[in-house]
Amino acid sequence: MSNHAKTLYQYNVWANGRIMEHLQTISPEKYEQEIKSVFPSLAKVCSHLYLVEYLWLDILEGKDMGVALEEVFQLQHETDALPLEELEAAYRTLSERFLSFLEKEENLERRILLNNPYVGERETSLAEIVLHAANHGTYHRGNISAMLHQLGDASVMTDFVFYMYQEDL
Repeated sequence: MSNHAKTLYQYNVWANGRIMEHLQTISPEKYEQEIKSVFPSLAKVCSHLYLVEYLWLDILEGKDMGVALEEVFQLQHETDALPLEELEAAYRTLSERFLSFLEKEENLERRILLNNPYVGERETSLAEIVLHAANHGTYHRGNISAMLHQLGDASVMTDFVFYMYQEDL
């Protein structure tokens, strides 16, 4: 499963990059416009995507989930206020750190005890955490696509199959 986890995370980076690049084509006002949706704005869902990947990378690197959550909560106000260009740059840096972790980690099947304050303790592999982080990104890119349509704009294709064709997998 480790190779699948790496591939899915690489896809996640590609798809998030496509979404962020596409969001550059809309006005900053529209990016920050409040709408009735799962998130109050495109800016907030993009910030959430960044923060959750930040959280999971902290956990993969050995940080307790409670401590990692506190760190993310501290960053949220700052991240929520970033213009898209700065958030995109921060995400590129974060994804490079995440990919570097995946390359250096010798055993993604290694199991850790995850103490999730929302659902309790569970033993899980690093690969399962990576799969969750990538799947979480897919879910919220769907939110972004729906929100773009709600705002009168088209989205961009981010399906895994398009990634496979582009990367010749």
